[in-house]
Amino acid sequence: MKDEFKMGLRSLIYRRKQYTSLFCACLFGVGVSLFCLYSVNGMLTALEDKARIYYGGDLQFHGGNGLVQPVSNIELLEPFFPEASVIAERFDFDADYAAFYFEGTGVRQRVIKGVNFEKEKKLFASFNYIEGSAEEISGTNGVLLSEPIAKMLEVHVGDEVTFMLRNASWQINTVPMIVKGIFRDSSLFGMYTSYMDREVLSKAYGFPNGYCNRICIMLPEGTPSKKEIEAYQTSLSEKFKMYPIVEDKQTYYNDCIYAHNFEGEQPYALIKLSANLQEIQIIIDAMKAIVAFVIVMLLIIIVTGVSSTFRVIAMKRINEIGIYKAIGMKRMKIYGMLLAETLLLLTAGCIAGYILSCLITGIISLINFSFIPAFDIFLINGKMKGIISFEYFILIYVAIVVTTTVAVMFAVKKSVSVTPCQALAVTE
Repeated sequence: MKDEFKMGLRSLIYRRKQYTSLFCACLFGVGVSLFCLYSVNGMLTALEDKARIYYGGDLQFHGGNGLVQPVSNIELLEPFFPEASVIAERFDFDADYAAFYFEGTGVRQRVIKGVNFEKEKKLFASFNYIEGSAEEISGTNGVLLSEPIAKMLEVHVGDEVTFMLRNASWQINTVPMIVKGIFRDSSLFGMYTSYMDREVLSKAYGFPNGYCNRICIMLPEGTPSKKEIEAYQTSLSEKFKMYPIVEDKQTYYNDCIYAHNFEGEQPYALIKLSANLQEIQIIIDAMKAIVAFVIVMLLIIIVTGVSSTFRVIAMKRINEIGIYKAIGMKRMKIYGMLLAETLLLLTAGCIAGYILSCLITGIISLINFSFIPAFDIFLINGKMKGIISFEYFILIYVAIVVTTTVAVMFAVKKSVSVTPCQALAVTE
């Protein structure tokens, strides 16, 4: 096989002008395919990271009386999860009748997150702060605001804002809050969402301090697999009355939380992160489908282009093939030489494509895309951070080499099968 590669390399160098177009097709096809994969992977990772902060980790434990459960449930949950897991209570407050005011300017909120900052210190350390942090917010009247809200109010870290809400008795309550941090997030997870100490928010609303409306679980290994979630569900069923695992948390809400005719003890539910994202799942599926379509089309172009060009080249080289046969070269050896040319061409093109994809990904990561409406949910600090993966390159490379090799073998079969006399009798 060593001789075939030597002959293939010489032939490739000698006929480099004929192969330039194929090399470029492979270069751009692989480069664009990998760039699409890197970009979508980075965008979905950014989405997942934002969702993990918004929802408090990798899993949520819902249930109890409506959504109200005792904070003491944390102690009961701890034995079922890895030792390094962070299990923290939260009080999510629907802020339809809540707003922040500063010097006569008011901004309505969508959700106020009451958080145990001491337990979730690691999670909030990953926030993209433009001012301040969550370091000293635990147990204080501190609040974290998004950059767009801070700009609307024209506030900075250290300013005192007034938090106005309707409490559990439907009375208007006002609480002075100190801006402790301003984070950069204008997505649906961040723009109209603010974070404050759970006990402060519970007191302001008149919610019992020993209760919460969700318990959040952050696992040390990150997002659990389907098998791991099923194992957690099975073990939790021994202690709690559990609702089956759902793909959309709304299913659980409709059957148990919002059902007026619900009878018996209300079950708890272990909600995975993806079950919280069903509202935007159609966007995620569309992104994956578009990328898959683009990659398939580019692969088809590469395979078709290389195989058809090799068919023409093999026909033009039929005299050369006749000479090889006349001097005793076996048909499989000729196949080996042509396939070696193909392999070398594809390898060079794929490597160049990989380098191109890395360059494009690096350049794109320097551009701020925050000007695109609603696109910030897929961005990190306003920029699209593609995740370069050598595994994707290997998968694309193997797919191209296997399919193209098979196509080339069929394309040159007729030329290689001719007898020496027939081959030498052909005039180009």
